[in-house]
Amino acid sequence: MHERVLAWLSRRVAETRSPDVVIGGVESPYLLRWWLIPRNPVCNLYLHLFLRSDDDRALHDHPWWNVSWLLKGAYTEHTIAAGGVHMRTVREAGAVKARRAGTAHRIELHAGPCWTLFVTGPRLRDWGFHCPQGWRHWRDFTNPLDGGRTVGRGCADDDRGGAASPTGAGHDH
Repeated sequence: MHERVLAWLSRRVAETRSPDVVIGGVESPYLLRWWLIPRNPVCNLYLHLFLRSDDDRALHDHPWWNVSWLLKGAYTEHTIAAGGVHMRTVREAGAVKARRAGTAHRIELHAGPCWTLFVTGPRLRDWGFHCPQGWRHWRDFTNPLDGGRTVGRGCADDDRGGAASPTGAGHDH
């Protein structure tokens, strides 16, 4: 069924218009995002094309609960379990994964790109990265000159004192 869903979405969306968001820079994009319904504060539905793995410097989280349905491709999802244990879960086409807001993870692609259908709930928090020295807001991790769409200084400390709190409102991840 996931193959038919992707074929339908490709014909109706990806082949007919440019992505609404390009993350990772136009020269070497990491993720292409198409909005499937008008963006709103309650629920959003995105078609994602992952072209490369997440930055491996730190796991990241999301500001809303979310559900990913892997339509094509395969990846390993890195998470941290209770007690700080690093978990690796292989996900293949057809897999569905639900996450709470704030769940830290990182996607490592296997061979080639991955397509996902991504559903979000309402914004519950800001999003950021889980660095060795603590949680870091996306604005302090990514490049502030392009709205956080490309890699910035990452987990490196600066004179602002390092980690921040994950509460508040901000950029949509």
